Amino acid sequence: MISKEQTLYIGCALSGELYTAQLSLTTGELEYVTHIRLPGLEKTGGAMPLAISRARNILYAVSRGEPFFIASFKIDIQGGLMHLGNTPIDTNLAYIQTDIDDTHLLTASFIDHHVSVFEIQSDSRIAAHACQIQEILKAHMLCMAPDNKTILATSLGKDVLYQWLWELQTAGGVASLPAQRVDELKLSEGTGPRHIAYHPTLPIAYIIGERNGAVNVVHYGTEGLNHIQTAYLPDQQEAFQAADIHISPDGRFLYASEKATSTLHLFNVQLDGTIHFAKHFETENRPRGFALSTCGHYLIAAGQFSHHIASYRINENTGYLALIDRLPVGQSPDWIEMR
Repeated sequence: MISKEQTLYIGCALSGELYTAQLSLTTGELEYVTHIRLPGLEKTGGAMPLAISRARNILYAVSRGEPFFIASFKIDIQGGLMHLGNTPIDTNLAYIQTDIDDTHLLTASFIDHHVSVFEIQSDSRIAAHACQIQEILKAHMLCMAPDNKTILATSLGKDVLYQWLWELQTAGGVASLPAQRVDELKLSEGTGPRHIAYHPTLPIAYIIGERNGAVNVVHYGTEGLNHIQTAYLPDQQEAFQAADIHISPDGRFLYASEKATSTLHLFNVQLDGTIHFAKHFETENRPRGFALSTCGHYLIAAGQFSHHIASYRINENTGYLALIDRLPVGQSPDWIEMR
């Protein structure tokens, strides 16, 4: 039987809470389920990055407060969470994602200027040891492409996009980082590359620029990176604080969030992967994070300053957003994962 609901997990950094909600795939309405304080958190701080395993049965949550750790949760058939334990870490992580087979966790540290890979143990908890690549200034994201072999990382501080191939080696039974750095692409000075969205069928990545509102369209392959296009969010009086970026499952609509103006921006995606700006929409106050439903019919945005999430119906012809519902959550919601 096809589920008529999709479970949402919302990281709320200022209150240190993890909220669970349900999205109706019939109406788009939101329903509160439960919430917990992140186990082991003594002092809140920063954002609360989340990641769901490829198998959709484990949720990982990062503490950027005190102490630093990665919490692991088992997801039951109803979407409930059971805490498996915490892995103490000595770094402040801004992003996490599991690899193709849920054996490694890819991470980036904006504060500590590196990307790293943790092993995932057989009990689904994160191993203590991490392999790091240092000197990636203000690293904001390390993530795997749909080809399951390309890894890209953003350096907000250097305006650089890095590429590796996922070829893990072992030495004494300990996995190392991908052995081969394929390429790096210098973007325009002042871009501030932050988050990445991958086209679902084409070898193309879309990189949002926090500082200049640019969306860089980049082709990736085994021979390296090739810049295709730069599109921009509309001009605004406020300094740009572009944040998150996602593409619809059918690859037709690309959305980006901008925190300073509390807006969501729609780009139409052409058959060759290039994009054209279409429209922007007002949304929750300071939308640091948002997510799209797996069916592609709904967008859920989180407002850091409104302490709400909001659901929007996506017009199947235009990609335009229509507000459906709002739900109060914890303080400073900044991350949404959908199961």
